[in-house]
Amino acid sequence: MGQIREWTVKMVPADHQDLPLCSSRRVHHDDSSPALLFSLGAYFGNYFHAFTDVLVSLFVTARPFDRGLHLLVTDGHHLQVAKFATMWQALSRYEVIDIDKVQPDGKAHCFSRVILGLKGRDGKELSINTSETQYTMKDFKHFLRSAYSLNKTAAIKLQTEDDKTTTLVPRLLIISREKTRTFTNTEEIVTMARELGYQVTVTELDSNVSRSARLANRADVMMGIHGAGLTNMVFLPEDAVVIQVVPFAVDWFATNYFGEPSKGMEVRYLEYKIEREESSLVKQYPPDDVVFTDPSSFRWEEFSPIYMLNQNVTLNVTRFRPVLLEALELLHQ
Repeated sequence: MGQIREWTVKMVPADHQDLPLCSSRRVHHDDSSPALLFSLGAYFGNYFHAFTDVLVSLFVTARPFDRGLHLLVTDGHHLQVAKFATMWQALSRYEVIDIDKVQPDGKAHCFSRVILGLKGRDGKELSINTSETQYTMKDFKHFLRSAYSLNKTAAIKLQTEDDKTTTLVPRLLIISREKTRTFTNTEEIVTMARELGYQVTVTELDSNVSRSARLANRADVMMGIHGAGLTNMVFLPEDAVVIQVVPFAVDWFATNYFGEPSKGMEVRYLEYKIEREESSLVKQYPPDDVVFTDPSSFRWEEFSPIYMLNQNVTLNVTRFRPVLLEALELLHQ
């Protein structure tokens, strides 16, 4: 918690002599709208953690106020704030305030009421504690669709051969990074997918959230390696299919970070667990190395660089082909 600033709540009489004067910016705060103080610290720079640790809970906390809420951000870099500007605007009609900055006039921000912290987190990833709120992850997805003006509400529904009157082509989005956690045989995967009838787009979903949202929303099927952009499944249309390619030794993370959360998101989930020979680790370590024989023996600071950050995948397209066929079958349902 070293990256989280501590705030102190003090109770003082309204006429206390040491009570600071309200800022000249009070003109923006002179209504009855409350303020919400929340932190962007810790792991907000990580796309997945931005959603699971902050943005989902922010939606749950702020949504009931119907944009009549001042957002007070602490521990936030200006680039982080700018990155999700669309979301702030969808949750508040007011300009986001960096509460860590000292006012030029030395005075204080004044509000009728301040809410401290976010709610709705239940300890699970990309999920909402429905015992605390009326909102669900489906509501969060609908909110994102509205905020980012995403037009596609549902994935394509393929017809059977007997029912076909028009040719419908499912869109497959392959998330492929250039440096780490990447597919080393992307062209081979694309060729196989096109042979099955997919229209294929290959891209690295980057820090441009609006662009990533649009690309994901257009897809009927989205596939990627664990930790390489699958968080964008929050933008997929209803009944789309997400395929998680699970690298060697990261099964638990794959299940808890994306497998289980997908159940609450109106998407169908498939996963493909690679074999050892499909991992780039086989070129770095001998077959009898502890990297293969006992991955659980590593501490996190050792485990993460080996398995999470620097493991690429050479997909066995023959073995993977049935997964793409199953995705097509799901699009018929």
